[in-house]
Amino acid sequence: MAAALLRVVVLLLLLLPLPSSAAPGGRQLITVSCPPLRGSLHAEWGCPEGQLGPELLADPGFLGASGAWTTYLKEPDGASFSFTGNGVAVDAVADDDETPWHVQLTQPVSLDQGGATESFYSLCIQASSMQAGKIQFAVDADGALNFAVAGGGVRAQMRLAGDGRLRDHCFSFRLGPSEFVYQGRVALDLGAVKDVEVCHASLKRCTSRPSVAAIMPVRRCYLAPLSEGPGCTLLDRQSGATFQRNRHGQETTAKRACLQEMRTLAGNTFVYSIGHCEIWRCSSRAALVEAAMSYDSKDVFSELCEYDETAAGRRGTEKRSPVYVQLWEWNFDDIAKECVNYLGPNGIDAVQVSPVTEHILGSEWYTKYQPIGFGLHSRSGSKAQFAQMIAKCRGAGVQVIVDVILNHIAAPCQAAIEAGGAAVMPCKGWAGSAYGNRRINSQDGWKGPELFHNRQEIDGNRLGNCPVEEPSFTCPQSEPPGDCTRCDFKGLPDWNTGLQPTRDILTKHLTELHDLGVTMLRLDAASYVSVEDLAVIINELPWDLVYQEWWGGVPLEERTVAVGHYRDQKYGLKITNALGVGDVKYMPELLNISHGIDGISPERAVYPLTFHDQRTLQADRFIPTFKNGLEFHQQQKFLLAWPSAVAVRLFGGFTFTNMDAGPPGNCGNGQCQPFPVYMFNDAEPRCMPTPTESPLATSYEGWVCEHRWEGIAGLVAFRKACRGQPITQTWSESTVPSVGLGHFAFRAGGDCFAALVRGDNTRWPNYWGDLGPWRLAGLAPGLPPGRYCDMASLTTLRCWDRRSCPREVVIGSDGSVVPGTDECSSEVLNDGQWMK
Repeated sequence: MAAALLRVVVLLLLLLPLPSSAAPGGRQLITVSCPPLRGSLHAEWGCPEGQLGPELLADPGFLGASGAWTTYLKEPDGASFSFTGNGVAVDAVADDDETPWHVQLTQPVSLDQGGATESFYSLCIQASSMQAGKIQFAVDADGALNFAVAGGGVRAQMRLAGDGRLRDHCFSFRLGPSEFVYQGRVALDLGAVKDVEVCHASLKRCTSRPSVAAIMPVRRCYLAPLSEGPGCTLLDRQSGATFQRNRHGQETTAKRACLQEMRTLAGNTFVYSIGHCEIWRCSSRAALVEAAMSYDSKDVFSELCEYDETAAGRRGTEKRSPVYVQLWEWNFDDIAKECVNYLGPNGIDAVQVSPVTEHILGSEWYTKYQPIGFGLHSRSGSKAQFAQMIAKCRGAGVQVIVDVILNHIAAPCQAAIEAGGAAVMPCKGWAGSAYGNRRINSQDGWKGPELFHNRQEIDGNRLGNCPVEEPSFTCPQSEPPGDCTRCDFKGLPDWNTGLQPTRDILTKHLTELHDLGVTMLRLDAASYVSVEDLAVIINELPWDLVYQEWWGGVPLEERTVAVGHYRDQKYGLKITNALGVGDVKYMPELLNISHGIDGISPERAVYPLTFHDQRTLQADRFIPTFKNGLEFHQQQKFLLAWPSAVAVRLFGGFTFTNMDAGPPGNCGNGQCQPFPVYMFNDAEPRCMPTPTESPLATSYEGWVCEHRWEGIAGLVAFRKACRGQPITQTWSESTVPSVGLGHFAFRAGGDCFAALVRGDNTRWPNYWGDLGPWRLAGLAPGLPPGRYCDMASLTTLRCWDRRSCPREVVIGSDGSVVPGTDECSSEVLNDGQWMK
């Protein structure tokens, strides 16, 4: 026993490092090994070349001779510091609450606030450790102002992986304009990690606003995991608790940690699986795609990818055809059921939900677009219900898109308007939070006029602002004139997203959504927020999709690159014009529908047919809504069938009899509670049946569920098989003599065939009248002989055994449609695709 014990002791002694310097309290520190300061720690900050000022810190390399740095310990023996002339080593005592500020290095600073202009600063740190954890740092106002962070932001946090490698990170902030000098300190909070080595700290001023290029989006690629080869290098591979699922059971927080590691190590790609993170650098997009060779189940994110990539899988050989559904004003419990019962089984990629934050009281549809804070409590449900909905949808294979509002908050209620400039908040929100004129006090904290654009610098009015003037939607009163990103849209107070505190508030909101499992965003009123501000706010996180509300005009390329895709409604209006408005003889021009707004490519667009802003009091053939009945249904079928678009979005809404009407439900004192779609725990939702005429002639009131009408589920499958294939043949009156007026068909690729007849809307008589059904007997669609399912007749693919179909077509041995073949049988259906 003694010999065995002696051997263990010897082994332990051999593993202990030899001390190089003694520290107070008898604790030992190893020598810090720091490289020479590289060209600039601020390289990724985005300060234009030549605009970065001189070093503002005394002793940025921790030489220790000048005494510039002051040490602070909450407990007398809380840590040891070793200034070795080449960086500083800090060995902290284990702290039960792991509070970083229990161990600090500080240095006083005096900063110019720019006088009549703004001034921009960045504090950058280079550090390493042999234990994983986080340190934090900032410039603050020390105890005189309760340690308020310069610029009103939050302390920067740097994650140290525990591998001994140096990491760089910056805390950036804005001061001024002010004639006073900012008196504060640099504070490095190092108490949460043992054995930290800090090599350099650098504080510099940028004489102009840093560029947005400092934070570029890292998007999901949908490619196979990477294998090393020419052009792609594996920089690091990490694992551990940091990369496991969070307390909500979601992996999104871990992906965010992996993104931070990627940026720290100057990579441009990361590959994630539960518990593991790989950091890569690829020389080009082509190299990235070529390296996507692994068969493992992992997610790839990269700066080199676009949102909604069309090429996926190994070497990009798989095709993606995203289909989304906007379930407008559905409550969270109903959305969860719909994901499990219909969306997931029918191949819907994501569900878009209405804004989820606390909003004003009222029954109108637009109440949700007037937020009074970022507490997750709306008329759709509580935060707990929201989290459960996300978990169920993602479990069913359906991602969640949240319609987020980063541009504005709620307009003041009448009582606040009557109060004038008084600092009061007499208005109440859905969850009882108070708000007033440019003031909100919700469960996520108080925010006041200083965080919003206002006229203070012009005439001292903090509660007023330039308007976005209607109907021109221009801003001649803004400064500079024409800049609508600084004005109030429809009287809604406009966040000053150029301020760091505002950016921190909005980023915190998005981070909470991301932690809960939200992977996609729709940006409401995106054109009223500057490109730079949006990019800085949203690109701290890795998203599967970000797309912007867009109404028209060619967007700037920098907006596309730095922010994301676009909601393009013009594509759907082209379909409506061809199938519901224009002369029937021009219907073959459907072949020319390749995109929507000029300047927005199909690869960068999300195409809806209808959406919540698109409402009409009566049926209107120029505006596609459910009120057009069967005609609208044909248009949404064609939206799915036509192969040129990449991402399309369906709609599931409710009936309305006035332009402001909200969802069906009981209202009282503004607390309107919508009726559930799944009433009394029904197995199926209570929705409008598929219309049989145009325009809609039913008196039905309630939930419409356009996305559930006959054939939509089947056509989602048709789209997944046929999108992107070239048009190989068409049939119309002008190309095939036997085809009648208003009849049109096309074949995509070798096995996708679609045929349709122009409908008849009795509200607007026309010279061609009701064209009736198209008897396809004798038509040769160019498909192999066999039985085919009419995918436009399938109401759901859930439990579909592919052996029979509501409507079928038989192609005979001569390649033409056999007359009268519409019976069902038990034989296996042909794998070819068909739409009728």
